[in-house]
Amino acid sequence: MKEQNSSSKKNTSIIDVNDILEVLSQNNFSNQKQVELIQVLNYVLHKKQYPHDLCGIMDKKIQLLQQPPGKENSEDNKTKRTQKVTTDVLMLFLHKSGIRPTSDDKTKMARLISYLTDFSEEKIRQRLSNADELTSYHREEVDTINKILTGLNFEKSIKYNKQR
Repeated sequence: MKEQNSSSKKNTSIIDVNDILEVLSQNNFSNQKQVELIQVLNYVLHKKQYPHDLCGIMDKKIQLLQQPPGKENSEDNKTKRTQKVTTDVLMLFLHKSGIRPTSDDKTKMARLISYLTDFSEEKIRQRLSNADELTSYHREEVDTINKILTGLNFEKSIKYNKQR
């Protein structure tokens, strides 16, 4: 047990999120129960500062589990949409309109983004306070949104760390 603690403090991941998700889906947990369990795990991993791509995987699974039956095959869901990228894009628009985040405004901005996207207001506020970089996990989504922004002649774009 001591060895596991020291390895987690070195920021090495000893958790395979896909294994957790697979076990949950294979053991006849209802979608709602899976969502509740994943949200608890996601909270713990976030508080223990595990790599953020693990939380992204869990966020995506929660979104999929919360969809009505049959919607997972719809054309709208061919491109994933994460809270991080969506928040970053909306922050670009807010910034362009002259609204910049100060400590007081972050809660108000998170409320607006949450209302528009239906993502968690608290998670958005945390993102605004501690904006960690996007990783290669977000590549497809970042590429998609940047093409849309370019098509609108929007001079700014979203970046991700290609090394992570």
